[in-house]
Amino acid sequence: MSEQNISAPSKTADTSELSELKQQFAELERQTHSLRVALVVVAVCLAGFLALEVRRNGQALTLLRPQATQVAEASKAQDPIANKFLAQLMDYAKGHPDFGAVLGKYVQRQPGAPAPTTAPAATPASVKPAVATPTAAPKK
Repeated sequence: MSEQNISAPSKTADTSELSELKQQFAELERQTHSLRVALVVVAVCLAGFLALEVRRNGQALTLLRPQATQVAEASKAQDPIANKFLAQLMDYAKGHPDFGAVLGKYVQRQPGAPAPTTAPAATPASVKPAVATPTAAPKK
C-alpha cells in the first residue's frame, strides 16, 4: 500500500500547476499577438515612407534631368579642348623632366585612355644640387 501512495501524484498539485501553465500560455499568446500587430504597423509605416521617398525622388529627377542633359552636352563639347590642352602639357613635359614629374603626379588617366608618354620622374640619386655650399670650419 505504501507503493501506491508514493507513486500516485496529488491531483490538487497537478490541477494548480496545469492552470498556471495555461495562464502563462495565454499571456504569451497575447504578447505574440501584440508583437505581430506592432510588426505589421511598423512594416506598413516603412513601406509608406519608402513609397513617399520614391515619389519625391522621381519628381526631383524629372526637374533635374534637363539640367543634367545640358551639363553632359557641354562636357562633350569641351572634351576635345581639354584633351588638346593635356596633349600640349605632355609635349611640354617631354622637354622639361621636372614638369613631367609634376604632370605625372597630378594628371589622372581616364579608364581606357592610353598611358601618358612623359619623361620619367627624377629620382633622388639623379637630382643634382643647384649650388654646392662648402662648409667652413668655425673660426677660433
